Amino acid sequence: MIIKNGLVMNEEFQLVKCDLRIENGVIAEIGHNLSGEGVDAEGLYVLPGFIDTHIHGANGVRISDKNGDLSKITTFEATQGVTGLAITSGSSQYDSLLKQFQMAAEAAKTAPGAKCLGIHAEGPFLSKERKGAMNVDNLIEPSREKLDCMIEAAGGLLKLITIAPDTEEGRALISYAVSRGLTVSMGHTVSDYDTAMKGIEAGATRATHTFNAMKGLHHREPNLLGAALTEDAITCEMICDFVHLHPAIVKLIYRAKGADKICIISDSGHAAGMEIDCFEVDGIMRYVKDKVIRLADGTIAGSAMTMLDGVRHLVQTLEIPLEDVSKMVSLNPAKGLKMEDKTGSIGLGKCADLVLMDQQLNVVATYVDGICVFQNKER
Repeated sequence: MIIKNGLVMNEEFQLVKCDLRIENGVIAEIGHNLSGEGVDAEGLYVLPGFIDTHIHGANGVRISDKNGDLSKITTFEATQGVTGLAITSGSSQYDSLLKQFQMAAEAAKTAPGAKCLGIHAEGPFLSKERKGAMNVDNLIEPSREKLDCMIEAAGGLLKLITIAPDTEEGRALISYAVSRGLTVSMGHTVSDYDTAMKGIEAGATRATHTFNAMKGLHHREPNLLGAALTEDAITCEMICDFVHLHPAIVKLIYRAKGADKICIISDSGHAAGMEIDCFEVDGIMRYVKDKVIRLADGTIAGSAMTMLDGVRHLVQTLEIPLEDVSKMVSLNPAKGLKMEDKTGSIGLGKCADLVLMDQQLNVVATYVDGICVFQNKER
């Protein structure tokens, strides 16, 4: 198949008008006037598909739901330009968490739409003081044995884990997780600056939903935020719903870190893509109003928006170049999953995971391994 005449985001993240030949699910040729049957993408952006590495659910389903249908998430996400995701657990009761991993690993083999590229365990080794919307009863002390069980239950799919670096035991677990091949993010933490730096020394390379569930930035007490914003080793997760972060703070993170060290996430749950007023997670009710999800006490509890909403906010409202946003929404997430050699950019031999968008950033079509998994029928 040929995708012709599109404005293609090339491997250097520059927009170039050219054609793509797709064979056996990968990009086989990039050039001009390529011959063969295909799709005319005249006037459209051809971008690497979005990869969401922090997504609890969408379309009325969450990974922690009993008998949750992962395909409802992956098919919906394809309509949003997402070609890959790391389904994200919260801090459910530990035995339930293991069952979720087993379910996700099995469902990932056949789920249509966006590929399930991995699992992101947001906990359960987190600070009870910065639990956010987590059920505090399910947070546990750092344990190699429990992490080993999580890795085994996930069947090789566990790629990312959020750990609070607050204690020596937590930092030791960071080092151990890295030795097991996981990417470690620091979050849900009371860490000050020095403690965060020790977490980085232990091997942490990300900050979970930056600014949220961590101590604030103070000019004499920079805390984990000061380390995350100034240390090149750290990639900052950024929720771009303009609820979790004020637009000015989004600008601040972008100016401090640059496009190479930001990973756009949705942090979405049941409400993304749905019109619902409330739902329950791990025994705690969450309420939705004006696309904002909160607990009864007002605590923000995840996003009702998607990666596509975030992309539009950055490009159309903050006027951040699409080239930079494409890195933050595709390549950098792929790096977090250690899969940048396979996906996250458009290059020869890489998976044909693509999203075609019009100039208003509406999704026209989404391709996963060269197969069209969503076609906008209004186009």
